[in-house]
Amino acid sequence: MNQFKPHNIILIRFYESIIDSIDHEKIKSLIDLDHADTLLRDILSVEEMRTIGSFFTGQALTTKAVDQFKTPITEKSVVLDPTCGTGNLLIESSRRLPIYPSLLETLRSWGKVLRGYDIHEVFVEATKLRLMLEALSRGTIKDCSINDAFQCFPNIKTADAMCIESHELANVTHALMNPPFSSWDSPEENYWNPGKTNAAGIVFDFYLRNLPNSCEVSAILPDVLRSGSRYEKWRNFVSQKLGGSIIIIGRFNSKTNIDVFLIQGFVEKENNKSISWFPEKTGTSHLSDYFEVCIGPLVSYRDPQDGPLAPYVHSNNTPPWETISSFKEYRRFKGRLILPPFVVVRRTSSPTNKFRASGAIIDGTSPVAVENHLVVIKPKSREISDCQRLLEQLKSQDTNDFINRRIRCRHLTVGVIKDISIW
Repeated sequence: MNQFKPHNIILIRFYESIIDSIDHEKIKSLIDLDHADTLLRDILSVEEMRTIGSFFTGQALTTKAVDQFKTPITEKSVVLDPTCGTGNLLIESSRRLPIYPSLLETLRSWGKVLRGYDIHEVFVEATKLRLMLEALSRGTIKDCSINDAFQCFPNIKTADAMCIESHELANVTHALMNPPFSSWDSPEENYWNPGKTNAAGIVFDFYLRNLPNSCEVSAILPDVLRSGSRYEKWRNFVSQKLGGSIIIIGRFNSKTNIDVFLIQGFVEKENNKSISWFPEKTGTSHLSDYFEVCIGPLVSYRDPQDGPLAPYVHSNNTPPWETISSFKEYRRFKGRLILPPFVVVRRTSSPTNKFRASGAIIDGTSPVAVENHLVVIKPKSREISDCQRLLEQLKSQDTNDFINRRIRCRHLTVGVIKDISIW
């Protein structure tokens, strides 16, 4: 992350240039919470940002995250951001704290409250510099060197968030975080998914296990943790340790194609109240009452193409909203074939799509091989008329609205499809 160092030099030079007056427009731009993410994008590619998990929280989302705290942040609080980056969440937290005439006095007060870790030393340095400039922007008088100012923040330091001992967290009152969204190996102990898994879930899990009872938490997390079927065990664990609620946010920001949610609550080692992860079901009838739902059984890239020759359907040969009864593609497949009529829905689906559940009807008399990028919805009645009625329901705004509330990540799940209200 040495590419970020020139930015810190700009902050240092600006601080050292302050004598009697401050360029308020300049200082505003240097501590702008939206500027840090833009700056990082100028330095790194999106792929590099994903690899290191650095997507800095903008002003609107930062404010919303801090506003979720039920307990006010005061000079008696201890506010922790375990993956602080360049300090946006800590800067917003400092805006809840008073200032004093002297910069040094202000920073000493803030330093007792604010705590943050990051594995990149250059980010930790930027956090301290921006907090210094934040205090100056609010009217304190510069009366110390950079070195003296840095000494005021002993608890904002270069450290691995996953290596912090629980005794170091014993007095934390507010935990605020936007952990990395990248993919990590699951820990070998106390865990809910083997193999690669979402880093944000791992970090959040770690801090729920180690933060003190009654500590208040506000976290920005990727929507896949809330809505993905793979993370059901993670959700069950969180519900046992945190008494709280969620807010569905949508896109992290206009440049980051990841949807997020906010979770707020108090650490309760034996919580008896379940978190409501999904919106309440509407209506009295749901798709699973009348249809069987499964993922297409054929995994194309690893299928040996043995077995009987069968009609073959996949995302590219099933135009949305059409009925397909004659087939141009056939494939040998010894796995499970599905007898029409049934509906297929594309699993890849974004909140930006006009239709979240884009479907087509498969008709005919021969069993069909269905590729696994399609969800198969087969009427229990075995009647094509039910498929036709369902297709109209999938086109409706009610269905779009339900799915957008239920899941914001880019792949539909069987559970979501089953819960769609119909008729």
